[in-house]
Amino acid sequence: MNRRSPIPKAALAAAALLLAGCSSEGNMGWSELYGAAGQMFSGGEGGVTLKEAAAVPYASMGVRVGDGPEAMVVLASDSDGQRLWTSAAHIALLTHGGRIVRSSGFAHNLSAVTGTDPLPAFADPDAGPREVTRQVDFWDMNLFAVTLSCRIESKGDDPVTILGATIKTHRVEESCTATRPDWSFTDTFWMDKSGLVWKSVQHINPALDPVETEILRPPSG
Repeated sequence: MNRRSPIPKAALAAAALLLAGCSSEGNMGWSELYGAAGQMFSGGEGGVTLKEAAAVPYASMGVRVGDGPEAMVVLASDSDGQRLWTSAAHIALLTHGGRIVRSSGFAHNLSAVTGTDPLPAFADPDAGPREVTRQVDFWDMNLFAVTLSCRIESKGDDPVTILGATIKTHRVEESCTATRPDWSFTDTFWMDKSGLVWKSVQHINPALDPVETEILRPPSG
């Protein structure tokens, strides 16, 4: 049985690190964040349950690395399209339009992303393919300004089931390559017509297994 535990100082530190530079206007206060994170669970192999997700009255997301257990993260900040998620499991993620653009708390992390972020444009399932480039930093590998050359395109309707509910989404795939280091991968996003990414499988560091996310309770607005 999973038990509730208070948020560790390491999780607060990770969240504070990612929060730097983000506006706090209209976002959850730290006392509220502490209380919400204290209710969060680290799910087993089957993932976070409906009962566990319902126990947290804030926007939340499930996060899994490779074949590991699913952890729940709560939305701590939402500003200018960037959302900060954190948890009692030492994890903090910054997302932009559903894409992870910075992470803390994993064995290997994504330190920074610069460049185009066209995912919201694919809210239209008929959007044509695009060729895009962006640069990423991996502090733990001492690699900076790594250029990713990517092709992103919609693959048509593909509904997802989360916590027993089926959600109408279409699948968007983005295939990327880098030459330094030698790295290639395909990220997959399942989004609805509003542009909300309900589920994703993303590669955020060459040394880390893919990160899977799923929205458990969507942000309001």
